[in-house]
Amino acid sequence: MLERQPDFTLVGEADTVASALRLAQALQPDVVLLDLSLPDGSGVEVAQQLLAQQLAHRVIVLTVHDEPEELAALMRIGIHGYLLKGIRSADLVQAIRAAVATGAALSPDMLPELLRQYRRLVRVVEEDDILTAREREIMQLVAAGASNREIARRLALSIQTIKNYLSGIYEKLGVSNRTGAVVAALNRGLIDRDPKDPAAFV
Repeated sequence: MLERQPDFTLVGEADTVASALRLAQALQPDVVLLDLSLPDGSGVEVAQQLLAQQLAHRVIVLTVHDEPEELAALMRIGIHGYLLKGIRSADLVQAIRAAVATGAALSPDMLPELLRQYRRLVRVVEEDDILTAREREIMQLVAAGASNREIARRLALSIQTIKNYLSGIYEKLGVSNRTGAVVAALNRGLIDRDPKDPAAFV
């Protein structure tokens, strides 16, 4: 069916992990259409190596599985398409073309799961952005050991303004003091673990 498409050239087929990787290395195909169930290992392993070694321009998974965890794992390694084997031939061809053109193709049945993961990611990003750029700057200086007076001088702000900022930061992070704020900010990755210039406050 693929060979009948005027814009497709089928350059190879493989039925094991080992042969798939060997052929991909030799042929450097534009697209790999990949089954996840292989006799000597997982197609996930093949996809990971294809992408890590840049052995294919696009990697599209074709599978009977509609497991959310599997989709999430494959999305993390950067696949370009996730199609279920119940897909019609014409839709499969169209999906391959879409993956080549846009870098993305997905079976409609998997769209609700993709949206669920997107919403979860948005929540994570929003949590990571809980502090403004100025608040992060202040917390970085706090972590470096600077006093309120030193921070105010460094940022050309009043001491009261720094105190107001810190009160807001404590509330956002759910803490009550400087030490708790530093620990919370570090744990969330909101500030660097190695202050850039602690000596500036000596």
